[in-house]
Amino acid sequence: MQDAGVYSSEMDTIASNMAGYLLQSRADSTTTKYKHCFTLFEEYCKVNSLTAKPAQSIIVAMYLVNLLDQGKSYHVISSAFYAIKWVHRLNDQPDPTDSNIVQNLLETAKRIRSTPTSKKDVVDTEMLKTLCALYQNSTDVLELRDLSMILIGYAGFLRFNELSNLLWKDVDFKIDHIVLKIQKSKTDIYRSGKEVLIAKGCSVACPYSMLQRYMTAAHLSVISDSYLFKPAFRSKGKSSLIKLNKKLSYTRAKECIVKKLKVVAPSLKLGTHSLRGSGATMAANASGVSDRCLKRHGRWKTDVAKDGYIKDSVEKRLYVTKSLKM
Repeated sequence: MQDAGVYSSEMDTIASNMAGYLLQSRADSTTTKYKHCFTLFEEYCKVNSLTAKPAQSIIVAMYLVNLLDQGKSYHVISSAFYAIKWVHRLNDQPDPTDSNIVQNLLETAKRIRSTPTSKKDVVDTEMLKTLCALYQNSTDVLELRDLSMILIGYAGFLRFNELSNLLWKDVDFKIDHIVLKIQKSKTDIYRSGKEVLIAKGCSVACPYSMLQRYMTAAHLSVISDSYLFKPAFRSKGKSSLIKLNKKLSYTRAKECIVKKLKVVAPSLKLGTHSLRGSGATMAANASGVSDRCLKRHGRWKTDVAKDGYIKDSVEKRLYVTKSLKM
């Protein structure tokens, strides 16, 4: 007969493992955000002598009204809504956010607290050629790193997290193109992996050549597990990548990318997402690129997601009325 103490220990282990597996049903960043949002809800309930778990729908409604009264943004309010939903479903408890009152309050927040999306401006290939021509003979690691990020992000329609998570071993140089292995992507939630193909060009803004120049200057092997784009430092006028295997932060990457792009586009509103949107826009407005290939290259699940990145050229927009032959 199995000892009761051993049985209890096994059950505790299984219960602990179950909790860990359940938390992995969402991305780590999402789990962290939801935990923080639910903690704020718990604090509100504690101050007002209310029960946070399980919570009644009227309590959740009161909390959302409280956030609205404080002038919180739709992002904050929706995060609170989904955090409360997540915790209750995770604990197999009745979901208070299913209430019509709660859902209508979320819609209210969307109407009165949403801010217009601020789309970044588009850079074109000619601008990038002009930029790269300024560094045509450079062997500086920092300069080549920034230019490589720009060209790879532009040609591969890469999101920042896809760009920053690239390892040296994720780059495979073929005779006439590069294959980038995207190990982790926003649209690849089950981590099946994606490959992005970038053709070898013939101008100073060729991503293939620029990446080769950068990798040669940085003296790292293509089979290395190191991040492709790492922080760099200058010493006695020479730049080098840090030895620590640490990827470049979003803040620093944005600063470097925007600073470079501003050289050729000083009046444009730019950010890291400018690369993805600009590359997609230029390809979409070119003739001969199929919509299916465009969507596959950008790893978009839907046409709605794809179209949100693309700005139609004036010529294409005018073609609609020109086709009327008025």
